[in-house]
Amino acid sequence: MKIQKFAQSTFTIENKAGKRILIDPGKYNFEKGLKVDDFNKVDVLIITHKHADHFDLNAAKLIVNLYNPIVLTNPEISVILQNETIGCTIGRIGDRFEFVGFMVTYIKTDHVVGDEAIVNFGIVIESDGKRIYHTSDTRLIELQLLPHDKVMEPDVLCVPISDRGVVMGIDEALYFTNEIRPKIVIPMHYDSPKDKDRIRPEHFIDRLNVLKNSLRHLSKVKVKILTFGEETILE
Repeated sequence: MKIQKFAQSTFTIENKAGKRILIDPGKYNFEKGLKVDDFNKVDVLIITHKHADHFDLNAAKLIVNLYNPIVLTNPEISVILQNETIGCTIGRIGDRFEFVGFMVTYIKTDHVVGDEAIVNFGIVIESDGKRIYHTSDTRLIELQLLPHDKVMEPDVLCVPISDRGVVMGIDEALYFTNEIRPKIVIPMHYDSPKDKDRIRPEHFIDRLNVLKNSLRHLSKVKVKILTFGEETILE
């Protein structure tokens, strides 16, 4: 599979058949000058929750008009899309869907902003014998709340690092990485103006080198920092 990272938590994932998933095309992508057709073909569009850094409604409408993808989302977002006459498939935690050679599983998150528990889901994507776990926005969540057969030892873990009480910070993300034991970890969710010059993905590597002596599985994990629009291929 081919993975391409954009701003914040936006990724495209392409399998060997050339089918493509787009995850959470949020507003920061377009502030960087990206246009929706720069994502190229989209066969499946996944929108995990309502926050603008994950869900830009105008971009979603343009993507649907351009590519007519299958849209996977949650019940809250479905209402917004249906008001725009956009059809979608609604999922809940634990649901699994199979489309165009991908298996997608909805994974529990813990995303609270202020006093509001956000309707949200992480995803495990499987194709070509590979497995990618994209946590979406979540604070540190206990492993017993997650399906071990899906989340443990994935080929890739995409994990937020910006903290501010709404998602994992670097130390929590490293602890979570140590517990999940992926082959590759990609830090994400650090493109907000609130995080500029405060948190960078390189800090994740620096801290990993400090903690790997006490969190023993970290020494086996490869960190992959992807710049805006950069790709990596899973062999």
